[in-house]
Amino acid sequence: MRRFAWLLALVVRAQDDDFQWFRCDACSASFFKINRTLVEKQLLRRASVASYEFLEIVDEVCDTMFTKEEYGVKQHEGKKYLFGPGVSDHIPGQGFGQMGMGDYDKRLASYCKMFVEEFGEEELQKLFWEERQVNHTELCKDECKSSASGTGAKSKTPRKPKVQRTPSASPEKAPTAKGKDSAKVIPAPATGKRTENSIKKTASEVDQVLSSLQRWSVPELTRLGEAVLQQLALRAQHGTERSEL
Repeated sequence: MRRFAWLLALVVRAQDDDFQWFRCDACSASFFKINRTLVEKQLLRRASVASYEFLEIVDEVCDTMFTKEEYGVKQHEGKKYLFGPGVSDHIPGQGFGQMGMGDYDKRLASYCKMFVEEFGEEELQKLFWEERQVNHTELCKDECKSSASGTGAKSKTPRKPKVQRTPSASPEKAPTAKGKDSAKVIPAPATGKRTENSIKKTASEVDQVLSSLQRWSVPELTRLGEAVLQQLALRAQHGTERSEL
């Protein structure tokens, strides 16, 4: 559900495509903030840090630290440019800046989660301990090769599988019975090679959709956002019905 949340946020907010360098700036701001927060919490001075604590700090950065008090938008010749901690000034001495207009703060939070997931939470943690820092300039090299904004080309960084924080409970075998009022039989999820192939196929389909977003019009993006919302609502309702059985 969490992955659907940030994907939906990016699709809906992609309607505002007047930004230049937004992918680059969002990437730089995300890893700059993550590194500064990890350093401020003095993790490097401790003998050991639990993995869950590291990941909670990263989550906190993405969820709460992209505020309109720190980040703003500079406008020049009909285009918008983000400014704030960790963001380079692409038009020095030009344009005028303002803070508080639009939902760029929410968009930044969504991108932060996306970039962390693409790089991989475990890989990010490993990098921090090995390099003693998270270098936002190095991590965002590919994103900053183009001025493409939120609907531009997707990141070339392969998406890493998400870390499972808590083990999921094994599904119970559904009861079987005959007759009109018998309990509904819920098939057990597929396992083994078949499941692995299904996951790969689904990931490939999602990547194809993401890579094609730059060619979509605003009405098409809006329809996609509405369709995703409907699916999320249906799945949430289905989950509630199953829990009541």
